[in-house]
Amino acid sequence: MKYKVFWKNPGYKVRPSLKKDIECDYLIVGGGITGVSLAYFLAKDGAKNVILVEKEKIASGATGRAAGTLVLKGELDLKDIIKDYGKEKGRLYWKANHEGFKLIKELIKKEKIDCDFEKMHTLYCGYKNKTYNDVVEEYKAEKQFEKKTKLLVGNEIKKEINTNMFDKVVLSYDHGISVNPLKLTQNISMALENKGVKVYENTHVTKVGKNIAKTPHAKIKFKKLIWAIDSAHPSEKVKNLKSTIIVTRPLTNKEVESTGLKGKIIWDSKENYKYTKLTKDNRMLVGFGGIIVHKKHRIYDPHFPHLKELKNFIPKIFPRLNPDIEYTWSGSFGITDDYYPIIEFKKNQISIAGAGSQVVCVMAAKYLADKLAGKKSYLDNFFKNKLS
Repeated sequence: MKYKVFWKNPGYKVRPSLKKDIECDYLIVGGGITGVSLAYFLAKDGAKNVILVEKEKIASGATGRAAGTLVLKGELDLKDIIKDYGKEKGRLYWKANHEGFKLIKELIKKEKIDCDFEKMHTLYCGYKNKTYNDVVEEYKAEKQFEKKTKLLVGNEIKKEINTNMFDKVVLSYDHGISVNPLKLTQNISMALENKGVKVYENTHVTKVGKNIAKTPHAKIKFKKLIWAIDSAHPSEKVKNLKSTIIVTRPLTNKEVESTGLKGKIIWDSKENYKYTKLTKDNRMLVGFGGIIVHKKHRIYDPHFPHLKELKNFIPKIFPRLNPDIEYTWSGSFGITDDYYPIIEFKKNQISIAGAGSQVVCVMAAKYLADKLAGKKSYLDNFFKNKLS
């Protein structure tokens, strides 16, 4: 078993670090999915002088260590969104998630991004006698907006996923995408250069003054600086959530067929849920975890208590399947207490963080880019308490 991230992007060439002083209108600090997509949308909205800097290489943080399961629900169930904001405002947030989801698909297609893209159905699964109400309530909430969504019970479950582990399942059609997240983000960053965005890697912002950002070898004069550093954000509003992933050897065609997992992303509805999918080359990927750690917490890679849970999960869900685990690693990402992203303005500096899922990262990045371009959005009302 290799204690390292499975994702690779062989064709990618790391860009040089910044060596000379430069000026820009927008300086984006952070080369994860939020920063890269924000740069893309700013350029698309007409911004001409955008610079993105990343202290290591693009997608070297939470983004490149993620599972590549892009789903509408993310860290928040729809029933919780409605509970927090009411049906009408919850519908608007759900609509925004849909648009973020659509934006990712359109961007991948338009820019011809190689990222192992696959459309997926999602299955939200409830354990016997443990989460019946949660699953049924989630189905009722989703059914208000999604006509195709189904509640599966008994043999209906076996037709979709060959396991006896669950007794209630919400089946949502085309609510998921599977990607290689490293390829996705690094290859989008390559498309940025065709739009005039300058990207510098291995460029750490060490100090920021009124309108000057210092790096080890040069200064950047900016009009606006946007912090897109997520879990590394210094604000106490953004928590550092750790999770762990395993990837097995490639399954045989017979093994794939025996699971019913092809073309589906599944996750259980327990606290610190586990999620499962097949990669493009038919490896089984399983993720688990959700412990809040201090921002200076030493990263144990992998987190062994999580790894133990993951090793036990595969024989529970598929008792006849016993594939060797080839890769395992841990990562962390930023969330807020309520799992909704924050966008904060402080003079000429802006922070965007805490989205929790990559779909919401893209949605929030598009909203911020449009706001900076002077566009109005139905999300202005949603974010009114997040903007200052």
